[in-house]
Amino acid sequence: MSFYFHEISATEFRFRELRGDSWEDVQRDYQQPGWCEYPGALDGMMGCWSLVGLKVTGEDYCKSCECYRP
Repeated sequence: MSFYFHEISATEFRFRELRGDSWEDVQRDYQQPGWCEYPGALDGMMGCWSLVGLKVTGEDYCKSCECYRP
């Protein structure tokens, strides 16, 4: 299992969905990227839509975000 949520595979994410994991489970098992200062980025619908939507693949994706901190 990866440590940072942006490293999770789509298959692993789907498995967690099918298993019935909540966003609290995700927050327990993963961290948001170190460069991300979005408060509660892994809060599901209230979090970062790019991160929880599996669009973030690395730091370069986030460099134009106002919550990005190098």
